[in-house]
Amino acid sequence: MTKDQSDLKFRASVIGAGEVAALFDASPWTTKFELYHRKRGTIATPEFNAVVNGVPENERSYWGVKLEASIIEGAKERWGYTDRGEVKRLTNGKGLGGHPDHRAICPERGPGILEVKMVDWLERKKWGDEPPLNYLLQNQTYQGLDGVLWGDVIVLVGGNSLERHQYDFRPALYAEIERRAVRFWEDVKAGREPKPDYARDGKALVESLGDPTDEVADLRDNLDAEQLAMNYLAGKALRDQGETQMEVAKTQLIEMIGTAGRAMLPSFKIGANRTKDTPDREAKPGEVIKGRKGYRRFDLKEVV
Repeated sequence: MTKDQSDLKFRASVIGAGEVAALFDASPWTTKFELYHRKRGTIATPEFNAVVNGVPENERSYWGVKLEASIIEGAKERWGYTDRGEVKRLTNGKGLGGHPDHRAICPERGPGILEVKMVDWLERKKWGDEPPLNYLLQNQTYQGLDGVLWGDVIVLVGGNSLERHQYDFRPALYAEIERRAVRFWEDVKAGREPKPDYARDGKALVESLGDPTDEVADLRDNLDAEQLAMNYLAGKALRDQGETQMEVAKTQLIEMIGTAGRAMLPSFKIGANRTKDTPDREAKPGEVIKGRKGYRRFDLKEVV
């Protein structure tokens, strides 16, 4: 078994520390419904930090991984951490596992773990005084798995400001994490599917159902289906109305701006430059990729 295959098998066999927030309905990325189907094997688990044809699928994740070692070195210089032995994987033997970003020793607190995050300033402002709950649950999970009494979240903000958020181990919370993990695996084994979050689980639900057939579903006696169809059309009408409102406002603003490339308003700023034309180019002998004519962009932002 290759290293990649071994890692995939391990990830399928545990709830990762980064997935724990889904058990608390606190993950911005994964719902309990989606996690259930990942572990059942009915939908694929996205490849973390995937690079396709040399291009990262998620630039934030890609650069977070690339800069992780440098951020850890900066934290060691600033706060005096030293290294302790790394392990390949941590698991409680009951379906909970993962690998912290770094296992460290603090001069005052002894052995602990470091979790590294990288965010821009706008995202950091949304946090308030501390990182969001999903990061804190991840931190507590790693502390419990590693049997340590502290975990620090090291955050590089905007590429030029390093923050440290310190957390002691909370045994009662970790016990609840383990309890929910055990119950989740019981549901997976028994086929007890969680209720989908219909606002977020559309893609996961479609994937879990599989390919459609030529069968015709007869819902003529289903009043709930009739109401949902009306809700869909009402929502579409609101969306179309909103798009029309946006287009009218945008066109009127462009008329007011004229040929200026930018505009300042009391509470907003507008960018309205024209992009450059791109010429035709030859991809390979006999294959020409047509160029693209430049267009005038419209970018409106609120002044914070």
